[in-house]
Amino acid sequence: MTQPRAPHNAYPNPVMGPAGPKRRPSEERAALAASTRTATQVAVIALVVAGIALGLAVWRVLVPSGSSCQSTAWNAEPAADQLPDQWTVKGTTFDVNRRTSQFAGVDPGDGTGAPNVLATVTCFPDGASDVVARSAQAARDIGQVVDDKTDLSDGGYEATDASGAIFLEFRRGDIVVDLAASGGATPTDIETVASAYDSALGGDGGSIATPEPSSSDDLGGVGSPNPSDDTGLSHDAPELEKLLPAKVGSVDLTIDSLLGSAVLTDDAGGRAATATLRADGKAPDDLHYAEAVDQTQTLQAGITAMAVNGLDAAKVRSVIVDWFQLSGSGVTRSDITLAGKAWTKYDLGDGGDIYYLRDDGNAVLVINTSDPSLAEQVAATLP
Repeated sequence: MTQPRAPHNAYPNPVMGPAGPKRRPSEERAALAASTRTATQVAVIALVVAGIALGLAVWRVLVPSGSSCQSTAWNAEPAADQLPDQWTVKGTTFDVNRRTSQFAGVDPGDGTGAPNVLATVTCFPDGASDVVARSAQAARDIGQVVDDKTDLSDGGYEATDASGAIFLEFRRGDIVVDLAASGGATPTDIETVASAYDSALGGDGGSIATPEPSSSDDLGGVGSPNPSDDTGLSHDAPELEKLLPAKVGSVDLTIDSLLGSAVLTDDAGGRAATATLRADGKAPDDLHYAEAVDQTQTLQAGITAMAVNGLDAAKVRSVIVDWFQLSGSGVTRSDITLAGKAWTKYDLGDGGDIYYLRDDGNAVLVINTSDPSLAEQVAATLP
């Protein structure tokens, strides 16, 4: 006897679950809409994630945290024995693609502070050569005197402003080195630091300016030149020598004259005067300088006359003011009368020499002394 068959679907497959009633069309549309919203949300999230990934990829290309460019900038450290004598590093900081270090020498104790150079080494994955070109042009645009530096790696420039401050920038591949000197640092100092960086980056070190020896300060003022020496006299500006006295009171004076390259020393004043000359299209030797000197040093005063080829007295004064640093805080300027003639008085406020300037045609006469009565006596001997 056979068993009767169970009715069809009396016991549905437990995996499939019991069959439910069929949904109405409106319920189908609601379910479809919900499904679509979920898909859209997932797509938006995917796009955001993709955007973040793309941004990170671009950032890694533009600022490669582990790139050789960044590593080269961070590892650019000049050898201590290639720095100027007795100079040391005072501190170093790091940025994403930049290393900045400060170097300083010994404080001379004359109130100018320790000479120092601030150096910045930057990684430019693109446009490094354009950076240097734009910087050089920007320096020219604000009146700085700019000289090309072709001896350092892929080239650069050196700039001097009216205050005598020096700036130097050069490139090696995608690395740009910027240096700024202050506190009495000389062209030799900044070029020595630049040479050390060039060597650290794989260059040959380029060339370094030979320092000009500073002469003794017979004029007794800040930045005052003294071209006279014991080996003989020069007479490069006889037209100015005629303006100077051969004697003041009972003191005999020796007169000589030189061109600017012989008297513009390698200090802040000399660099500032050179920059002022170049801004007017003049070279150092366009400056003519004459002095009347007491070889016994009995007369405590400096007596000089200066002129510049092709410049009037007003512009010659600008050179002198920059050279002797007769401007800025602490300096008092006033108009006075000496020996019946108008002079301009510059008091530096340091208790030292006072400077007196007067125009004579295109030349400028200068007296410097700390004794007002002696200034009056010297002025009486001048035209």
